[in-house]
Amino acid sequence: MKSIYLRGILLSALSLMASYVFAQTPGIESGTIYTLKSKVNNKLLNVKNASMDNGAAITTWTDTKSDAQRWMIKQVDKNIYTLTNVASGKLLHASAAPTDSVLIDQTENANADYVKWTIKKVGNGVYCVKTANQNYALNSQTRSLTDGTKVNLSKSANTDTQKWVFQKENPRPFAPTAAIADQVFNAWYTQYQIETHKGFWDKAEMMEVLLDAYEVTKDKKYLGKFDLMYQNFILQNKEDWMYNKFNDDIAWASIFCVRAYLLTGNKVYLEKSKDQFDKMYARAFTNKYGGGLNWFETKTSKNACIQGPAMVASCYLAEATGDKTYYDKAIALYSWSKIYLFDASTGKVNDNIDLDRKTGLLKTGTWSSTYNQGTFLGAAVMLYKYTGEANYLLDAERIARYAREDMYKDRTMNNEDGGNDLPGFKGIFARYARMYTIETKKTDLVDWMLLNAKVAYNNRNSLDLIKTKWATRTPEGKPKSAFGSSTAVSLIMNTLPLKDLNSENK
Repeated sequence: MKSIYLRGILLSALSLMASYVFAQTPGIESGTIYTLKSKVNNKLLNVKNASMDNGAAITTWTDTKSDAQRWMIKQVDKNIYTLTNVASGKLLHASAAPTDSVLIDQTENANADYVKWTIKKVGNGVYCVKTANQNYALNSQTRSLTDGTKVNLSKSANTDTQKWVFQKENPRPFAPTAAIADQVFNAWYTQYQIETHKGFWDKAEMMEVLLDAYEVTKDKKYLGKFDLMYQNFILQNKEDWMYNKFNDDIAWASIFCVRAYLLTGNKVYLEKSKDQFDKMYARAFTNKYGGGLNWFETKTSKNACIQGPAMVASCYLAEATGDKTYYDKAIALYSWSKIYLFDASTGKVNDNIDLDRKTGLLKTGTWSSTYNQGTFLGAAVMLYKYTGEANYLLDAERIARYAREDMYKDRTMNNEDGGNDLPGFKGIFARYARMYTIETKKTDLVDWMLLNAKVAYNNRNSLDLIKTKWATRTPEGKPKSAFGSSTAVSLIMNTLPLKDLNSENK
C-alpha cells in the first residue's frame, strides 16, 4: 500500500515538473482528466464498449458519465501530449501512418508510433487535436447523431468535425463502490417498477438481488422493499405454487423465502419455504435414471437447472430448521449430479440428461451456463462448509475456474442475452461467486469479477441502466428485459466485498 502511495506522489510530481519544463497549450493542464465533446454532434470521445483491449475502436457516444469517455492528458514534450483513457489505461492511437481516413484506436504501448498529439486552441474551450508533427486532425467521421460513429484522421481543415470541446473532470473511484451500487440499484428498481413486476422465477431472482444488497450493505431499506415484493409475489402467484409445473421455479422461490428468514427471523418466510420446497421435492424426485429431480412435470429430462437450486435450498433449509435431513437431500442430489451432470475433472456442469428414444440409452446435453455453474458452485461451497470434506472445495475451485477460464477466457461475460430466461443467468453466478470467495477465502475469481463490474458499469447508458451483455454498450432508452438489467445490479452489489478483500491481499 505504501509503494502505491509513493508512486502516486511521484506521478503527481512528474506531472507538475512537466508543466514547468514545457510550455503548455493554453487551458490544458498536464496530469488532468478531460472529456472531449465533438463540436459537430455533441457526443464524447469514447472507447467502444468500454473495451480493455488493444486495438479497440474509438467512437463518439452520448455522455453517460462513463470512464471510457474520460481521458488523462499528459504533456511529454513541447506542445506534445498523450491521452490515456481512464477506464482502460490505454493510449489514444492512430492505427496506421497518418493519412486521410486512418481509424483511431487505443494501445497500451507507450512507445508505439502515433500515440503523441498536439493540442491547439481554436476557440473558448475548443481545441483541435493533431498527430504530432503531422497535419492530420482527430475527426468525427460524420455529422450523424447516431451513437458509435467511428473517429478517424482527416487532413486538417478547421471544420467542426475536427473541433473538440475540452471539459475538465475530477478523479473518482472505479466500480464497484457502495455509491455506485446504490446508483445502479435505484435506476433499475425504479425505472422497471420492480416492486410490482409480474413473473415467477425471474421475479424470484430479482427478489434475491434485494437480499444480496442487504447482506452486503446491511441497509434495512432493502428488506422493506423485499417485504413489499413478497406480498406482491403472493398476490400474483397465490399461496400454493404447485400449479407451476417448473420445479426449478419452486426451488428459486423457496430460496428467496428461506434466505429472507435467515436475514430477518420472520417465520412466515420459513414456513412458506419449507412447505413449498417439500411439496416440490416430493413430486420431482424419482428413481428414474438412478435418482435426481425432474425439471418439469410430465417431461422426462433431469436438468442441472433444478438440481443446483434444490441443493442450495436444501442447505439453507437445513441451516434454518436444524433438520439435517435437508443436508442429506443436498448430498444425495450432489452425488447423483456428479455421476450424470458434473464433469469433476474440468468443473463443467452439463445441462441435462434424457432418454434417447432410439437407443434407449441416456444422452447428455452438454451446454453449460452461468446459471448452472453458479448454483453448483454455491452447493459445493455450502456442503464443504457443512461437512468439512475437501472434495467439495476442490469441486468448487474447478467449477469457478471452468467459468472464468473455459467459458470466458478471463474476459468480460458478454452473452446469454436471448429469450426471456437467459438474460438473468449471470446475476445468479455473481451471487455464488461472492459466496465462494467469502466462505472459502479463495481469491481466484476476484480480479475477474472486478473486471466485469468495471466494464459493465462503464457500459451503462445515461439512465444508469445496464443490459445483460456487460461488454457491449447499452443503447439509450430502457432495455427490454428488467430481468436482464438485474444482472449488472447483482454483479456490482456482489462484488463490493470482493473489492475490499482484494485490497487486503494486495
